[in-house]
Amino acid sequence: MLTERMDELPKNFSGGMQQRVQIAKALATRPPLLFLDEVTTGLDLSVQAKILDLILEIQSELNTAMIVVTHDLGVIRLLAGRTLVMKYGRVIERGLTDQILEDPQHAYTQQLVASAL
Repeated sequence: MLTERMDELPKNFSGGMQQRVQIAKALATRPPLLFLDEVTTGLDLSVQAKILDLILEIQSELNTAMIVVTHDLGVIRLLAGRTLVMKYGRVIERGLTDQILEDPQHAYTQQLVASAL
């Protein structure tokens, strides 16, 4: 039954389940824009993959725009069509995600991409 765990405390859920609950809460009102802040941080790789699949499904089915904040360039590559790279709160590079990750122009962006390899 879907409602059997509805009244449980958050501490009784795994990190991945807590993340799914938060995504469900955020989507309950069908917002036109979803803000995802470090959505996969602290999750093991298999749970990360499930969460990312869920997010891609939401993007596709609900046509929801998303702002993704993360340090994980793999997440950026998967979820973002356009990317802003920030340093000390200032935008230092912006453009299509593939272009930025394949041919970064700013020295800071080059370091970020190189560190992810």
